[in-house]
Amino acid sequence: MMKELKSDDQGVIDFLFIDLDIALTFMDVARTTEFRDTAERNHRNAKAAYNTVLSKLPEARPTHAQRVQLEQKLAVLRGRLEAVGQL
Repeated sequence: MMKELKSDDQGVIDFLFIDLDIALTFMDVARTTEFRDTAERNHRNAKAAYNTVLSKLPEARPTHAQRVQLEQKLAVLRGRLEAVGQL
């Protein structure tokens, strides 16, 4: 049962990392597109991912190193979202 719990925790942590990476990719696409509607859609998608990670993070039990990495990625994403007026 303990292995099962650890596996579930790791699944949530993996999801958080993937969601943050996708959100940062949305921000990259928004920055490079020539189309305003594409940029706005990608900003919204990145913000949704950001909010999802914030809501799921309390459920996760990352190691100290994982938490530091997650918080660093969140800080980068938060800064980029603030820069485009999404936060």
